[in-house]
Amino acid sequence: MNVSVVNMNVADMNERRINSFIKILEDDKAVHFSYNEYYFEIFESVTDYGYVVNVYSNDEKDENNDYLVRHLIDGGTCTGSALDAILFML
Repeated sequence: MNVSVVNMNVADMNERRINSFIKILEDDKAVHFSYNEYYFEIFESVTDYGYVVNVYSNDEKDENNDYLVRHLIDGGTCTGSALDAILFML
């Protein structure tokens, strides 16, 4: 799975940024970004229809470049559109 990473400062997201995340998610099937000092991982679910959205308190990753589970603070499945998945945990 290809993953695109987008870093943002703590400033509010605007429509252009949200649209760029949607495009990345639709094209690459996954997007990672930081927002308000949290780290978001969104990817297309292989078992359920929709997207998995995970939020982490730290950007520390393992040798496979995956976020560490011990920093997971929230997560869930969004069965809506790519836009719904981007906005799901914000």
